[in-house]
Amino acid sequence: MPGFLTLSTQEIDRKFHELTWAERLRLADAHRNHDIDDYKWGHYQQYDFHQRGAMDRYNNIRPWNYNRVRLRVPEDGFDYVNASAVTLSSPSNDALPPLRYIAMQGPTEPSFDCVWRMVAEQMPSPAVIVQLTTMHENGFIKCHQYFPHCEDESTWTLNDGDVWGDGWTAQLTFVSLDDSGDDAIEIRKLLLDVEGEDETRVIWHFLYRRWPDFGVPTFDDMDSFFKLMKLSREHSAPSGPRIVHCSAGVGRTGTFIGLEHLMRELDTGAFEKYDSSAKTPDLIFDTVESLRQQRRGMVQGEAQYQFLYHVMRRLWREKHGVPDDDRGEPAPKRLEVADPFTDESNDSQDDPEPTPEAAAGADTSR
Repeated sequence: MPGFLTLSTQEIDRKFHELTWAERLRLADAHRNHDIDDYKWGHYQQYDFHQRGAMDRYNNIRPWNYNRVRLRVPEDGFDYVNASAVTLSSPSNDALPPLRYIAMQGPTEPSFDCVWRMVAEQMPSPAVIVQLTTMHENGFIKCHQYFPHCEDESTWTLNDGDVWGDGWTAQLTFVSLDDSGDDAIEIRKLLLDVEGEDETRVIWHFLYRRWPDFGVPTFDDMDSFFKLMKLSREHSAPSGPRIVHCSAGVGRTGTFIGLEHLMRELDTGAFEKYDSSAKTPDLIFDTVESLRQQRRGMVQGEAQYQFLYHVMRRLWREKHGVPDDDRGEPAPKRLEVADPFTDESNDSQDDPEPTPEAAAGADTSR
C-alpha cells in the first residue's frame, strides 16, 4: 500500500493545515500586488451590485484571475462569471488525456444569463453539468433555480434585454426528467438554442441529492456517488469540460473532482509506482494543492480532505483483495466502478460569507 494511504488521522490533519498555509501565502501575495491588473492570485472585483445584481454568492469565494472563465463579449463588456477552468493531468502517464472541468458556484439569480452564455461558449454538445447541492438545505438558499426544471416552465428566453449589446440570446428548453432508480440522482435533459447558430446543444444536468451540508457522502451512498461520476463522463462530449458546482463551488466540487482524478490514477495502475515508505510522494496532497492553485478553497473542509484518504484506502484494498481493517474480511468487489475509466464540515479557514444580494439568510455550508 502506498505510504500516503497509511497516514494517521493526525498526519492527514497536519497536511491539511499545510495546504491552508500555502493558500494563505497566495492570498497575502495577491494583497501585496493588488495594484497589478490581472495579477495571477488576484480576484475580479465587482462594483456594480446595484445596477447588475450580485454575481458572487459568497464574498470570499472568487476565482483566481489567471484562470477564471471569461465570457467572449465585446471589448470592455461584462465578462465575469464565478467559474474557474480546472485541469488535472496524470503525473504518471502522459498518454492519458487530462481531465477538464469548470468549477463554479451555485448560480445567483443575476448571473443566469452569464452562466448559460459560458455554457454556449465553452462546451460542445452534449454538455454535462453536475450539481452537488440541492437548491435549499436546512431552510437556506444554496443555489438559485437556474434552469427550467419541469414541463410547467418548459422554455426560458436568455438575455432578452441584450445586456452585452451584441445581440446574443438563446432559448433554454426542458425536455425530460428521470432519476437513477435509487432516488439519489435527478437526470434532466435540456436543449440550448443560441440565436444564429445551427446546432442545438444537448445539456445533461445531474443533481446529486445525497451529499449532506457540512459533511461527506456516507460509505453506504458511495455506489450512487460513483454512478454519478460514471454517468457524467458517459454523457459528456469527449472534447469538452464538465461543469461541477455545489454552493460555493469549492468544497463538494473540489472533492468530486479530486476523487475522480485519484480513482483514475488507481484504476490505471499509477498507485503501484508509490512505495510504502513515509517518504513516498503524497498523491492526494499534491492533487488538492493543484486544485487550490486553480480555485481557492478546493476540498475546503478537513472532513472532505480526510474523506479522500478514506475512500482511496478502501478502493485500494478492494482492488487488491486486501482485508478491510475494520471488518477483518475480504473487501467486496466494486462491481459498478471496477474500472470506471475503461468501461463504456469542520473548516480551518474562514467560512464563505454570502453576499447580501445573493441570498438572504444563506448559511455557510458547501
